[in-house]
Amino acid sequence: MKVVTWNINGIRAFRGGIKKALDSLDADVICIQETKVTRDLLDERIAIVDGYNSYFSYSRGRSGYSGVATYCKDSATPFAAEEGLTGLLTNHKSAVGCYGDHSEFSSEDLQLLDNEGRAVITQHRVNCQDKEKTLTVINVYCPRADPEKPERKQFKLQFYNLLQSRAEAVLKNGSHVIVLGDINTSHRQIDHCDPSEIDDFDENPGRKWLNGFLHSDEKEEGSDEEEHDEECEVTDPLHSGKFVDTFRFFHPTRISAFTCWSTLTGARQTNYGTRIDYIFADCQLAKEQFVAADIMPEVEGSDHCPVWGQLSCSLIPSPKPPPLCTRYLPEFAGKQQKLSRFLVKVDQRSAQSEQKSDLPGSQEEGERRENLNPSGAANFSGKKRLLASDSVAPKGKKTKTVNASSKPQGNLLSFFKPKLTNVNQCEETLKLDEGGKPSITGDVVSVTDTKSEDSELTSNGSSQRCSTAETDQQMKTIHSTPQPTVRQSDAKKGTSSVFWKSVLHGPPAPPCCKVHGEPCVLRTVKKEGPNMGKQFFVCARPQGHASNPEARCNFFAWVDRAK
Repeated sequence: MKVVTWNINGIRAFRGGIKKALDSLDADVICIQETKVTRDLLDERIAIVDGYNSYFSYSRGRSGYSGVATYCKDSATPFAAEEGLTGLLTNHKSAVGCYGDHSEFSSEDLQLLDNEGRAVITQHRVNCQDKEKTLTVINVYCPRADPEKPERKQFKLQFYNLLQSRAEAVLKNGSHVIVLGDINTSHRQIDHCDPSEIDDFDENPGRKWLNGFLHSDEKEEGSDEEEHDEECEVTDPLHSGKFVDTFRFFHPTRISAFTCWSTLTGARQTNYGTRIDYIFADCQLAKEQFVAADIMPEVEGSDHCPVWGQLSCSLIPSPKPPPLCTRYLPEFAGKQQKLSRFLVKVDQRSAQSEQKSDLPGSQEEGERRENLNPSGAANFSGKKRLLASDSVAPKGKKTKTVNASSKPQGNLLSFFKPKLTNVNQCEETLKLDEGGKPSITGDVVSVTDTKSEDSELTSNGSSQRCSTAETDQQMKTIHSTPQPTVRQSDAKKGTSSVFWKSVLHGPPAPPCCKVHGEPCVLRTVKKEGPNMGKQFFVCARPQGHASNPEARCNFFAWVDRAK
């Protein structure tokens, strides 16, 4: 059995399609975080993936925010699944249960903690050494403690406590437990690119919570990777957690093993990041069933990289997915929906559902595609009907002229340019007359518009010709040698460009940094305060450790507005 966790920073960003991304990870259970889709944005190509069954949790308050999803191969179909950690979002029988002690939370706290779509739980049956056991996978996206919002620090700690209460309750009920996802806290100094820059690193509340949630592994700094078997037997009362960080279980001393980098500073190029994505397993499972665990920094597509774990036990699939599976949603199951569903503002997904089976590609590509416009076919059939019924049109009624061109209308500039395509069409139509002489001679070519061309077409088998009687009224005269005009317009454009460049000088050239002597990049202060909106120059290289000569230097200069 193989499990993978990955914060993908937007599920609709996969240009190659979600199935291609899932297949490339080659895992039985794939847990993704920060999907940034709500129920109304959930697309069939994301929800129904061939070979997988999926389970989503969405943010109830903000659109395009948070969200997690678990994709299980059909050979790893769970027998129970649940959204959230509190049980308040569960309204079906196939729930995981075991919710733990909620006495420290108010009912309002519990609702808020499950309101952002941060957890999905799936429960599987596994065969461990010829014994069938239960394995619960808790996929979480833990909140970030925004330094500008003190209330979010408390929210993050409440979520940690709720997660621990639920995971330990499920474990106590007899199931093995894996907690995996974006925990949003680097545990030890070895998991951070520059811990010396952080005041009171070990006093961070999130790190203190991890110390209590995980088993103590104080000997890991000087231990061998082969000596991890004794880790689960540590019984330090101060560090008596019931779970193990599987990556450090197999790689206790590896440095520069990061899973998240800032995209704003290009820190991935210098590997200036943090390890905040984990796969935690209960001690017995880690010791007896886990055979490997590692990170995948080579996989791009997000500001995070995937983390994987391999177990020796095999999965026993459920005969059918539990009710939380997205294939049971009414918009994907083909079931009639309630009338109230049509009385609220929803996405126009239903209007496109008829053609979704014919629209391959990624979600982004699918969003760009609209319902096919039948105007071309209508014009073509309209022309046929016009040809057949021209001679029998009733008197006193005008026959509607149908444009034979299937091309869409161009922009406004196209009406002021020579229509050379019409010249070609006319030349193909008016090849030779009965006397064997060309019907178009000289340096001037006369072109009829599509209306006159349609009116001259008859069904008696005679050759098609452009009408010379209407040339003075409905034709446009195009000279075959417009080169002098083009040259004059190019000269005018050049003169105009020189004039405007002399008037508008543009922004001044950026200064060069002192260390590398390279042009700097312009940044804008977005943080609230007296400097908000001001611009400054910094070194253009990616952020990195101060000892790295290839990383960004400390050059900084405010933009002088006087210039």
